[in-house]
Amino acid sequence: MTELREVGADALGVLGPEEAELVRFAQEMVATPSLTGEEAEVSRKLAARLERLGYRDVEVDEQGNVVARLGRGPDRLMFNGHLDHVPPAGMEDPYDPRLVEVAGPDGPRLAIRGRGSCDMKANVTAGAFAAAFLDPARLTEGTFVFTADVQEETDSPLGVPALLERGVRAEFGLSSESTGLDVYLGHRGKIQVDVTVAGRSSHASTPEDGLNAVFRAVPFLQAFEAMPDRLPADDLFGRGTITVTGISSEPTSAVAVVPNSCTIRLDRRYIPGETPEGCLAEIAEVVERVAADTGFEATVELENIYPLMSIEPDHELVRRGSAAVEAVTGARPPLGTWRFGVNATFMAAAGIPTIGIGPGNEDFAHTREEHVPVDELVRSSRIYAKLIEDLCGDGSAA
Repeated sequence: MTELREVGADALGVLGPEEAELVRFAQEMVATPSLTGEEAEVSRKLAARLERLGYRDVEVDEQGNVVARLGRGPDRLMFNGHLDHVPPAGMEDPYDPRLVEVAGPDGPRLAIRGRGSCDMKANVTAGAFAAAFLDPARLTEGTFVFTADVQEETDSPLGVPALLERGVRAEFGLSSESTGLDVYLGHRGKIQVDVTVAGRSSHASTPEDGLNAVFRAVPFLQAFEAMPDRLPADDLFGRGTITVTGISSEPTSAVAVVPNSCTIRLDRRYIPGETPEGCLAEIAEVVERVAADTGFEATVELENIYPLMSIEPDHELVRRGSAAVEAVTGARPPLGTWRFGVNATFMAAAGIPTIGIGPGNEDFAHTREEHVPVDELVRSSRIYAKLIEDLCGDGSAA
């Protein structure tokens, strides 16, 4: 467990006025609850701040997605982050965005704690405040398209997919999900699959008259548990994985009936070189083998595909993003990938080359110790400003 030691607000005294305001607004965002489907208030606050920062065409659509633009010319860079967060899940005072000290490689670091701090209220705020660290008048060669979408945590089509469908896009894409300011090239893809095992119902007082589908599911579960041992790996994206994320039976436990069906939800992460179709076929083969061995009936149904996100390491956007990080931090950033999925995958799937650069450590997302370092928050906003100037600016020196 990471220790979070509270400090006073005067710790921001070392920051410039724009930087301090960035931190304070990030705290305000974290203090505003925005569970999935309940993002209206935080969307309103963000839109109001974007207008104060000088963005044009600021809008909040009927779902709560926020879109705004900065600069003139063709839409050149599309920024994305999401506004919803997962439930507090045992986090103490989840909406108290107090400043804390956390251990860092070079000593204590100042950070904002709270639910949604690194996943990803602070990250969205950093993208918005990029306008404070550049001269918008110089953005004459292209437009920066800022987007902050809703319902990302439930893979809803009402966020980025809906924005893309109505024509919000740009030549390049940028996700601000946490990367520790490294440049990320994407993440593994995901399919969610339901395997339903058949039984026969009876009264629970006479189970011998039925065929309990939950018991019949056991050999299938054992076969799925053994699958990871033979899944392929990639040097950058890691190993493919499969796990059970849920199990349910029908009828439910509320009635005294032996279940006549049991459904197993599988989460299969796939890497470059694999396809959703191939992963589904692999699962189906396992189910067919177990069914043949046991005589139990089972069906396989694909429920969802979350696309793999990938960009080549030598892509122009990777080079420009790395240069922006180096200009701010003084060090060339490593290239990496997320372990989890991000909404920018839909931008990449729509043909928009996309990278990730964001403050915070992804390992703290969805945890009781969620926080984002203040120095990374400030630096990320300046990095975004550098990249915007590079892609949308007139080329003159700042």
